[in-house]
Amino acid sequence: MEPGTGALAVKIMTTLLVVLLALAFILFLTSLMRLRRVERDLVGLYNKLQPVHLPALLNLLNPEDLSFLRANLRKPDFVQVKRQRTRALIDYVRRIALNAKVLTSLGELYRYSPLPDVAAAGQLLVSRALMTRILALRTLLCLQIELVLPLFDTNLVSTIKAYEAARTRLEGISSTSLVLH
Repeated sequence: MEPGTGALAVKIMTTLLVVLLALAFILFLTSLMRLRRVERDLVGLYNKLQPVHLPALLNLLNPEDLSFLRANLRKPDFVQVKRQRTRALIDYVRRIALNAKVLTSLGELYRYSPLPDVAAAGQLLVSRALMTRILALRTLLCLQIELVLPLFDTNLVSTIKAYEAARTRLEGISSTSLVLH
């Protein structure tokens, strides 16, 4: 084998690997673009909203309850209860993330209203729903960590406040008369 041949082979293989990864990524993005379609049916979108019982969610987040459980349960029992609570929180946050996606689609529809107030409210709904979705997805990641490491605590306050603001904005729009294309 000639000197330098091995280094050249490594460079060629690395380049080929990078090109293949780039092509795979482009194919992945194009498949996502095909799957994304804007739903134009208001009733269908409203029907996709999943219930989120905020008082029950806030009850799960009550720090006094968690302190009480930590003080009165053996550590293995506390860890088991904490994991059960975390699984319930994951369900709630998944619903919030899905609802935020639906609220974004609703806001997109409202943005194209010929009524300037409704269009502006739709734009605000889109931005609040997107922020809520980002926060919810970040919170889901933290909750997954908390599931593995039960003594890790996730702060959901910002996610819940963002979700409440987006839902309030939707209620304000839907009470307004709406004319869409």
